[in-house]
Amino acid sequence: MAAQFIFFEGMRMKKPFFIRTVSVLLAFLLMLPTAFAAIRAEAAQTNEREIYNYLAGVMGLNNAAACGVLANIEIESGFDPHAVGDGGTSYGICQWHNSRFTALKNYCAANDLDYTTLNGQLRFLQYELERDFPKTTKILREAPNTAAGAYEAGYQWCYRFEVPAGYASGVSVSRGNRAKNIYWPVYADAVPQTPLQLAAAEAKNSPAFRQMLLRIADMIRSVLSLISAKKG
Repeated sequence: MAAQFIFFEGMRMKKPFFIRTVSVLLAFLLMLPTAFAAIRAEAAQTNEREIYNYLAGVMGLNNAAACGVLANIEIESGFDPHAVGDGGTSYGICQWHNSRFTALKNYCAANDLDYTTLNGQLRFLQYELERDFPKTTKILREAPNTAAGAYEAGYQWCYRFEVPAGYASGVSVSRGNRAKNIYWPVYADAVPQTPLQLAAAEAKNSPAFRQMLLRIADMIRSVLSLISAKKG
C-alpha cells in the first residue's frame, strides 16, 4: 500500500513536467508537415534548375524550348524523379507509362544508370526523344527563342511526347500558356551552367535528402534543449 502511494505521488509530482514534455512534442509534430513542405519545395526548385541546365546546357535547346519542357514536367511530376502515378504504372519526371516505364528501366540498366535518379531519367529523356520522337525534336530545335516559342514548345511537348488525358482538348494549350507565362519570364535570359559548374555546385551543396535529415536533427536538438530547460 505504501509503495503504491509513493508511486502515484511521484506521478502526481511529475505530471506538470510530463504535460509540458507532451506539449512540446506535439508542437514538434505539428511543425513537421511545414518543414517537410519547405524541404520538398527546395528540392523541386533545385531539380527544376538541374533539368533546365541539362536541356539547355547538354542537349543544346534554347530557353524557349526548355521552358516548354519544364512546364510539362512540373505538371507531370512536380520535378520529382520518384513520382509515381496511375496506380504504380507511371514513374519519374515525365511519368513514363507502362512500356515506356519499362524502357526507362532497361535503358538505365544497360548504361549503368539508376532509373530512380534525375540524371538517369534525363539521359533517357534525351535518348527517347531523339530516337522515338524525331518530329518533336525538330520542333523543339527550331522553336524561336521567344515567348511564342515557349508556348509552342510547351504545347507540342504535351501533344506529342506526354500525351496526357485531354491533350487534344485543352491540356496542351494550358501547358503552352504555362511555359509562356510562368517559365519564360524566369528563363528568358538564363544561362545554363557548364558540367564543371554543376559538379562544383553539387559538391558544395548537400543533396536534398541530406538537407532534410540535417534540418530534422536541428529541430530535434531544439526540442530536447527546450525540454531540458523546462526540466531545469
